[in-house]
Amino acid sequence: MHVYLFKDRSARTIAIEFDERTGRALAWHRDQLAGWLDFESVAGTPGGARAALVDLFVEPAFRRSGIAHTLLAHLCAEIDGPIEVDAPAGAHGVEFRSLCRNLACEGLIVARSR
Repeated sequence: MHVYLFKDRSARTIAIEFDERTGRALAWHRDQLAGWLDFESVAGTPGGARAALVDLFVEPAFRRSGIAHTLLAHLCAEIDGPIEVDAPAGAHGVEFRSLCRNLACEGLIVARSR
């Protein structure tokens, strides 16, 4: 397990705990869970992804603070490669689609091939 600390856009200190064994990353502000992501290891994908995003959630009070982006960016660093994301049109909110567009431009995620 690895722990990263960062300040979000509201200057709150957030601790992110990564546990590759369970495929989960948790974001904490003090003793309050701010968000999480679940992932699974993958191999041999056309986009070179090493993990697939299974679930991502940020508590409403912590949204628009960079927590989802930071969770995904640190996961990319942990696995040393991009994350595969299945983001079909209309399946997720506007915020998630916007996040995916930005992360794809940064090379942090690749779309799941069908």
